[in-house]
Amino acid sequence: MRFGDYADPVVTLAEDVVNSYRHSVGVDDLSPAVLTSLARARGWTGADASPADVVAVRSLRSPLRAVFEAHSVAAANELVASSGLVPELVEHDGLSWHLHLTGAVALPAWVAGQAAFALLAVVEQGGVSRLHRCAGPDCHAVFVDLSRNQSRVFCSPAVCGNRVHVKAHRARKVVSPRSRGSA
Repeated sequence: MRFGDYADPVVTLAEDVVNSYRHSVGVDDLSPAVLTSLARARGWTGADASPADVVAVRSLRSPLRAVFEAHSVAAANELVASSGLVPELVEHDGLSWHLHLTGAVALPAWVAGQAAFALLAVVEQGGVSRLHRCAGPDCHAVFVDLSRNQSRVFCSPAVCGNRVHVKAHRARKVVSPRSRGSA
């Protein structure tokens, strides 16, 4: 599913910010270099991220997670409103008219506004049912379900999905003591 030319590349920013802390192993992957890379890939043209920017962006994890887990549109609206960015209707690069958030703000405010605005576009065009937390045990990752029939339940079918399916397969293969004697 596509959410519009503006939202598509930015919607994963919210996922990346929230998922940059890996709960299962207690590792925080967010650093100035990682934050700079994430932002530049989505159009940030300002200065590279500083350690203070990283601290500020880490504080966005909880309100962004609330959008995914509690479907809190209010949290997304608050992040956009507090970012200092303003919507502007633009036409560029052969794309039809679409909304952008613009303004001269610091990197953390830009991340907050852009990530939340993209999630609002998902909700507007696809509904809150597109926003998920991974169903894998011990996985706290969030994701936007882009599947046609909204059937995705794992952040990564190859990782979390495979773990669950292997565990279920092994459980089915366990032979109980009663079934051994009857064979």
